[in-house]
Order: sequence, then structure tokens, then C-alpha cells
Amino acid sequence: MTDGKSKYDIDQWLRDNGWTPERDVSDRIPDFIEDAVQQAADDGHPAPVFEAAKRFLVSYGLLELRHPRKADWVLETNPAGGHEGDFEDIAELSEELGIGLFRVGYDEPESASILMDESGRFYYHHWSDNYFLGNNEREAFANWLVNNYQGLG
Repeated sequence: MTDGKSKYDIDQWLRDNGWTPERDVSDRIPDFIEDAVQQAADDGHPAPVFEAAKRFLVSYGLLELRHPRKADWVLETNPAGGHEGDFEDIAELSEELGIGLFRVGYDEPESASILMDESGRFYYHHWSDNYFLGNNEREAFANWLVNNYQGLG
């Protein structure tokens, strides 16, 4: 991990926020995925979901991951949440990177979208710019916790 956080630290933080390794919300997440796909289509920017995003959301979806030291910071793993105009920006970034992207969450108070690509990598779409967040969910969570984002440009 790029920030020095151990697997145990991330696991403990996730558990403190309601996640367990056995967690499976496959019965609840399809409605949220469908809502996100429909929102994107209604916005004129189709966002088909892919297997990597579905797998992530089955285990981590619908969590409110609170920052341990910043009480007002939360990472919501809900693809249907987010902000107006996100889908246009996501479509532009997807085209720029040449890979499909799907919104798997967002954070507050920064109003940024958490995106995942078809390979399971994570991106942080902030109003100020787009950033690489991590190669997998553990790295993305660790980097989010310490504000470690790599600019794409």
C-alpha cells in the first residue's frame, strides 16, 4: 500500500463501518445498479455495469464508510448516489482513458464520485480534476483515508 496502512488497519476500519468478509448484498444491490444505469441513460450518457463493479458492490455496496479522524467525511458505496452532471463527466473520462467506468460510490463533503474501471482499478472524480485512487479496493480505501490521489494529467 502506498500509504503505510496495513491490511489489518483497512480490515478493522471496514469492520468498524459494518463490513465483514462474508458480506453479500446481492439481493439488495441490483435495484441500486439499475437506478444508476437508468440515471446515466436519462442523462444521455449510458453507463453499462460490468462484472468487476458488480463483484465490488455485492461485498462493499451500500456502506457508509466514515473517516476515523474526520467526522464529517464519509465514503458511500452506492452507485445510485452522487451528483448531478456526473454521468457526462464520467463518460468524458471514460473516453479519455479508453476504458469503461462505472460509479460505485461518492464521498462527502468533497462531492467526488468513486469510479471503477473494467479491470478493477479505482478513480476519484472530483470537481477540481480526476485522480487515480488505487489498483484494487484495498488500495483505494487506504488512499482515500489519507487523501493520497494521483493526478491523471
